[in-house]
Amino acid sequence: MAEELFWDCADEDAPFGSDEGWTAYYEWRQWREDNPGSSLVDCFSWILNDRLDEYNDSLSSDERIAADLESPDDAFLSEAFDIFTLDTTIIGTALGQLLDEGMIDVTAKPYVQVAIARQLNPRICESDARREILLAVKRVIEKA
Repeated sequence: MAEELFWDCADEDAPFGSDEGWTAYYEWRQWREDNPGSSLVDCFSWILNDRLDEYNDSLSSDERIAADLESPDDAFLSEAFDIFTLDTTIIGTALGQLLDEGMIDVTAKPYVQVAIARQLNPRICESDARREILLAVKRVIEKA
């Protein structure tokens, strides 16, 4: 995570620049303190209200994203999150583990990949700068 874009706390598109990303990191740290022997997948399950199996590639299809944007109240976990907040929380949490522990649980990576894929969808990712950040995050997740 050598690029400056990872550390820009004023850029809403940076992993920890938004309130959602910043909060995700600090909630991860609290969760880890309370659950020292648990996996990142367990943390994701907690974030996703035990609906981990539903947070999968089907959520990143063009059709699903179009439907979720058209009817946000019907989107996955809409009672707790909008698409940006949910995906940013998953990404920020995974990057938090990388910062704190020097690795990301390999079993958690598919969920982070869903978050990145959803955020890279052209209907959601409307700027080149955001796309550049997300591609950098994707590269870091793959290598971690």
